[in-house]
Amino acid sequence: MRHTFILKYLIIIISFFMIGNLKAQTIEVEVNENVELMSILSRMAGFPEYSMDMGGQYITDMDSCFRKHRSHPTVSYMKDLRKKHGISFDAVMDMAIRLQRKNNGFQLIEEEKDDLLDKRWEKVDKGEFLSLLERFYQDTGFHTFFIDHASLYQEGIKAYEEKVMNGFNQNWYAKFYGKEAQEKFGVIIGFCNGGGNYGIDRHRKGKTKEVYAVVGYYVNKEGIPQYNADYLPTLIDEFNHSFINYLLDIEENRLAMKEAGETLLASSLWAMSKQAYSNWVTVVNESLVRAAVICYMLDNGYSKEAVRKEMNEQLQRNFRWVPGLVRTLRKYEQDRHLYPNLESFYPQIIRFFHEYVEKEQKELDV
Repeated sequence: MRHTFILKYLIIIISFFMIGNLKAQTIEVEVNENVELMSILSRMAGFPEYSMDMGGQYITDMDSCFRKHRSHPTVSYMKDLRKKHGISFDAVMDMAIRLQRKNNGFQLIEEEKDDLLDKRWEKVDKGEFLSLLERFYQDTGFHTFFIDHASLYQEGIKAYEEKVMNGFNQNWYAKFYGKEAQEKFGVIIGFCNGGGNYGIDRHRKGKTKEVYAVVGYYVNKEGIPQYNADYLPTLIDEFNHSFINYLLDIEENRLAMKEAGETLLASSLWAMSKQAYSNWVTVVNESLVRAAVICYMLDNGYSKEAVRKEMNEQLQRNFRWVPGLVRTLRKYEQDRHLYPNLESFYPQIIRFFHEYVEKEQKELDV
């Protein structure tokens, strides 16, 4: 039984009506003690992605409470994990959602498969890590800090629900992807995470797979959370992964996409590595996810200016093929009598990437 302390302010129930017997989903917006623990520990270890200083008084309180523990053995251990194993960004959150407190200590949850934890943790001694994490938790009085900030967490959750979740059309996923959601969706606000947002999942033994958007938190000078409609594409993005990533786990698709994917990565390696996208599979999946976000915006009446802004952001991140990929997905939406779901259309997506790479390579020839 999970004993992690989780504050929940409000439950939003959104039903899928687009496909036959698709069951209603309950999306919870929450704060998770283990997410805060891992984020703050990473901040004390100097991880830049957890040191954005966008949380106002919460950051001030955090540093006041934990800065004196920067020489703690667990902090030093986290520094080594980053240096030796690349533990950073989403790998931190991937561990966080798998932690549970049991018998006065931390344990990993039991999952349906043994290899679901991010690969960067593969060579880490989990027993040693969990023991050191418990030591940090106790020595710093972390739980007291977490409890003391309950009202701040509630304010952040309320703001996110009012400004973001109220404008979220969850029905779109079933219509666009042509399949039922097999997972349970959730949102966790990472109050130490600033502008960092991560899509992660877990599959507890005997339970439905859970997909989380771990979203950042930032406030203005008055301490008011700055969530608004502009934040919605981030949420749309994170849940898209659940419908897209598995397609490249299909061996036939992976083999057919490999050459084009490797070429794309090679031609944009610097920009992609700066965004922590280090392999071609991730680059292809991210490309499709980002193009699908723009399709969501087009399907839900966003202004031309908003769509153009989102498109320009992808170009700035060197996802230069996204405009063409969006046009390809629009054709998919227009031909649903031929392609009942995205999986049936995936060969056309593979074709797009190969044609794009071929055209770009020809343009480089002198």
